Amino acid sequence: MLIEAKSDVASLKIRNQDIDQRLAEERQNAEDAEAESARVKAVAERAVAICQTLSSDPENAPYIDRFRNVSENTTVEALEHEIAAEESKLEFTNANNPNAIRDFEKFSAEVDRLKAKASDAEDKLETISEKITEVRGVWEPALDSLIERISEAFSYNFEQIGCAGEVGVHKDEDFDLWAIQIMVKFREGEDLQLLDQHRQSGGERSVSTIFYLMSLQRMARAPFRVVDEINQGMDPRNERMVHERMVDIACKENTSQYFLITPKLLTGLRYDKRMKVLCIYSGEHMPDNHNKLDVSKILGMRRAIVAAG
Repeated sequence: MLIEAKSDVASLKIRNQDIDQRLAEERQNAEDAEAESARVKAVAERAVAICQTLSSDPENAPYIDRFRNVSENTTVEALEHEIAAEESKLEFTNANNPNAIRDFEKFSAEVDRLKAKASDAEDKLETISEKITEVRGVWEPALDSLIERISEAFSYNFEQIGCAGEVGVHKDEDFDLWAIQIMVKFREGEDLQLLDQHRQSGGERSVSTIFYLMSLQRMARAPFRVVDEINQGMDPRNERMVHERMVDIACKENTSQYFLITPKLLTGLRYDKRMKVLCIYSGEHMPDNHNKLDVSKILGMRRAIVAAG
């Protein structure tokens, strides 16, 4: 009996040792599991922080949208397989073009530099545009007012000859293309048309030009003005209209003196007592001694011939 009891005790001790050993192993496994859990939790926290940082960058928006569309049933193994496939593509790219990554990084840096340069240029453009708007707000109203005064005088001159005209400003996005526009109408039933070298005759262009210059007279004061052969190329009707209007303007009180230089004039033009006509005699048939030329005598003979019929 005693021998059997001792044998049972020995067996129990062995079993107890096995249980203690297994218990120690399980405790170690539990500690290892807790350590692994802490490590995985730390990795997860770092991953969350990285994801939050990446998601706050607007440039990563396309990738974030892509990951939002990942199915909840997607497994880690499937993602690892996809990562492995992309890594294989990358290795294939490196094998075919070893400089691909370096070139990509180089081009990416160049793109970033150009983006920064473009942003700086946009800022400068905005500043310049604001300055242009500020300056334009000062001189454009003054310009419009000046052109309006010129147009009023121009229109009045045309009304005096039974025609119509006005002056305006052609405005464009490009300031180099801004221009004075002269609109005229010489016949009933027509609309005002832009003055150019195609629509109007040479005489009509000359009339428009001299009337425009007359309209500027009030804007730019001068002691005298010289008009050289303005009547050349005009038909008699236009020449008479221009001459009469010039007489009206030039013979007013407190206005600029006009010098009209011309090789010929029509007969029957209107003259004013304030006008003076100077005839210049020159040419190959003139005598060397100018004293032999008695203009008064010649005019007297002319009057006598006309009077005799």
